[in-house]
Amino acid sequence: MDHRGKRSESRLKLFITKDREQHRSEFIASIIINLIIWYIANNIVNWNLSFISPTFTEVLGILNLLLISTILINFIFIFYHPGWFRNMLRIVIDILGIITAYTFLTVFPFILNQTLAFGLTILIILGIIGGIIGMIIHILKFLYGASNK
Repeated sequence: MDHRGKRSESRLKLFITKDREQHRSEFIASIIINLIIWYIANNIVNWNLSFISPTFTEVLGILNLLLISTILINFIFIFYHPGWFRNMLRIVIDILGIITAYTFLTVFPFILNQTLAFGLTILIILGIIGGIIGMIIHILKFLYGASNK
């Protein structure tokens, strides 16, 4: 392997092995934000907003599973959050996020004009792609962290 190959390999290894230290306040903030989103999601149909379709109830189950899982996992992280464990549970959140985004894409519980609907569809697809990339990164970080124990 030439010098450039080793350098790019070491950058990748550094990226996979480096985990930013997280603070309890970040986990608490995530819990609060997800609780607010959970409240909004479970009441939005009752607010009779013109852009929310009655089919929103079809995505509510998977959305609630994602939000409640995220809340519980962040609660666990307040007390225990070594890198390998965080990455393992983030894989679960990534998978749930991808499934949730896909459900929103297939049900599309919004009433929007064609331009906005197209834009939101693109954003959801980008979210799915981002979720897949995030999941791959968390899998690599988990595998590397587990192999170095």
